[in-house]
Amino acid sequence: MEIGWPRISQGKRWALRGILYSLLAGALLGADRWENRLQAEVASLDQPSPGASLHQGVLGKKRFFDILTATGSSPAEAATLSRALSRVLDMRRLMPEDSFSVMRSSSGRFMHMTLVHGKSRYVLTETAKGLRASKHPLAVSEHLRRASGSVEESLWVAMEAAGVPPEVILEFADVFQWTIDFLTETRKGDRFAVVWTERQAADGRIWDRIVEAGHYKGLAAGDRTGILFEGRYYDKNGDSLNRMFLRAPLKFNRISSGFARRRNHPILRTNRPHHGTDYAAPRGTPVSSVADGRVEQIGRKGGFGNVVKIRHSRTYASLYAHLSRFAARLRPGSPVQQGQVIGYVGSTGLANGPHLHFQMEKDGRWVDFLRIELPSAQSIPRSRRQAFASRLESVLSELNSIGTIASS
Repeated sequence: MEIGWPRISQGKRWALRGILYSLLAGALLGADRWENRLQAEVASLDQPSPGASLHQGVLGKKRFFDILTATGSSPAEAATLSRALSRVLDMRRLMPEDSFSVMRSSSGRFMHMTLVHGKSRYVLTETAKGLRASKHPLAVSEHLRRASGSVEESLWVAMEAAGVPPEVILEFADVFQWTIDFLTETRKGDRFAVVWTERQAADGRIWDRIVEAGHYKGLAAGDRTGILFEGRYYDKNGDSLNRMFLRAPLKFNRISSGFARRRNHPILRTNRPHHGTDYAAPRGTPVSSVADGRVEQIGRKGGFGNVVKIRHSRTYASLYAHLSRFAARLRPGSPVQQGQVIGYVGSTGLANGPHLHFQMEKDGRWVDFLRIELPSAQSIPRSRRQAFASRLESVLSELNSIGTIASS
């Protein structure tokens, strides 16, 4: 059976369209007004009303419950307010740096409160229908920062003197962890440059800092550039900086932030002919595997003391000696990942002081790890080359604006 719909004249169709468009526009306008009203409400919450009292601060070591009682709530009211706010916020995740404000009327009655945690502002308001809890994203601004300089004492000290925040220094080192060993290849006169994005909340807190590009030109390290593109770092040719092996078994961030600032030459490289490299480091410094693999040997080995040997492939194996102790649950045959802690620096065996003796084996022969040519990395797919070229041009412009020679 076929259903026949009534015919509508052209004039009526235009009239119906007009009505529908009017309704839609009204709805959108209403939504826009509601959003504006909501934002205005949130913005005005921390402005005290006439006769009201406003209590502000950071949580510190106090519990949220204690903050409420300290600002005028009875234990019963504090429990009620805590339960209401827990509908939009996991109270177990509160941090000492979280800030709060509590507003009370002239008679001491609770009116509303705000709590800034992470990237959101949480609001609890007393309404005619009871307590209303809500969550609002904080306004964020992004700022591009730049710094450059030259090494005199150590990379950490030089970058810190140039105004680079500690977390950016560590991320800069991580960008080049496959291509530069900052523990042995840093020399006086080496130059660096870094560009990073800083995301800042309206209350002044820094949410995160992301290295957009870095450049390092050193006597031993060579000329290196790292560019962030679609979540990974590449050199100027579009080759990924990731490699099969890290350039060092000790993490830069485990030593440089404290140990490097106390000594002119904290990491002493000593080549034993055809064998390995010694890294001086504080006792207990974590030692990491330079690549994925499996534990081939773990235990005592003569003058090497406590040793871990890891097989990475049929071609490569690495050995870590003089360890004070091994990582927990590490056994022969245990799989390990690149960067995983396998032990801790010590002075077991024939050692004058705490240090790590590291050796790399290739095809059954010990080789100088700092001189061997490591397996190449992946390149950017041809389909993304044009996008990378545009990103490269922008990044090199930023690096050159702070005096680096990245484009040379």
